[in-house]
Amino acid sequence: MSHAKTICQHGKTTEKRTTTSATPSVGRIRPLAKTQKGCRRDPQGQTSVTPSCHVANAFLRTQFLPRLQETEVVQSCDKTKLEREFYDSLSIVTEKYGITVQDSKAMPFPYNISASLTDLRAKLKRTTIDWKEIRLIHHRNRTFFAHEDRFNTGMTLYYIPVAPLHTILEENQSSQTGLLLLSIYSYLYQVLGMPYYRNDDCYLNSTYESYEEMMSEDEDQDEDISAELKNAKTVGDIMKTKICDAENLTAFETRLKAFKAKSNFDKKAQKIAKQVYKIYTKYPTERLDRKYYPLRFREEEAQDSYYVTMDNYVSFCASIKGSLFECICQFINEDLQEYGDIDEPTRFLPYDERVIKGNNFDFEKQVFDSLDDLIALWQNSNF
Repeated sequence: MSHAKTICQHGKTTEKRTTTSATPSVGRIRPLAKTQKGCRRDPQGQTSVTPSCHVANAFLRTQFLPRLQETEVVQSCDKTKLEREFYDSLSIVTEKYGITVQDSKAMPFPYNISASLTDLRAKLKRTTIDWKEIRLIHHRNRTFFAHEDRFNTGMTLYYIPVAPLHTILEENQSSQTGLLLLSIYSYLYQVLGMPYYRNDDCYLNSTYESYEEMMSEDEDQDEDISAELKNAKTVGDIMKTKICDAENLTAFETRLKAFKAKSNFDKKAQKIAKQVYKIYTKYPTERLDRKYYPLRFREEEAQDSYYVTMDNYVSFCASIKGSLFECICQFINEDLQEYGDIDEPTRFLPYDERVIKGNNFDFEKQVFDSLDDLIALWQNSNF
């Protein structure tokens, strides 16, 4: 069961990702109601998550345009080898889909490849609805066609609250539970690169600010929500200092080994800490966006077309309880409903069935399952 807030659906056909959490949710996840068009922010104000590698190095040709534009990739390749591998892989694709592509081998390089890609694209569009998922990949000096496979995040908001952790640490600065959770948070921020809502380049930062502006223009301001907004800023700045402290990440192992659970909440926190620390030790430098290739770099899009980026749905936030959070979720849902598709971790499966080491979602599944468990921990707590 997923404990994160559900985003409005965009006609996704993939099955919803199942998570390992078995804890019943408090305030069950529900699709947020479709509403009238709300306040719209300038998309330029959003910060796109930086891809883990340069897009040109990840794709030789991502849009099937008439010309090869990633010249640095082409120039670094063995021309003869690239052409041979291209045509070998092209034959596999055309046979699979039962199509014939014009013979362009007599054309000079790289126009021969560009012409083949243009013709292939046109014929695939008439043959399969998944034509956009077919990519020409250049990986470790090998060129081949592959089809795109996405990790399904379930169209949910993975927002991790800092206010309840602040409450625990305020009550007892030396709290074993609080410090262990702080180490988890430090890993999420310092290693995974999770956006923080008090950073200027974070989507949620602009969301809180936009909502605050909207509230200030309302003659009948809700005093409780205004107080929550003020507290979100104060607590967010305090907790950011703690989460950024390298010592809290360094002490992760020591705190976990010394931890003694005294309550059911402690046991759940300890279980999550073990999961997260296992991820940290197995993938010590991997970021959450390691298989993230933003759609805006890969698709032909209309001028007014936008995509839900990873920092739209994965982020630290102030709290996941209270009137403010409900209003923020509705505010976000109104915004994201207008977007065309969602960016998710992506891998590419070669048509020739070659095995690529690490071409899986093991890391992503462990991370998102742990995030879901962490959200459930706070949802079911008194903090």
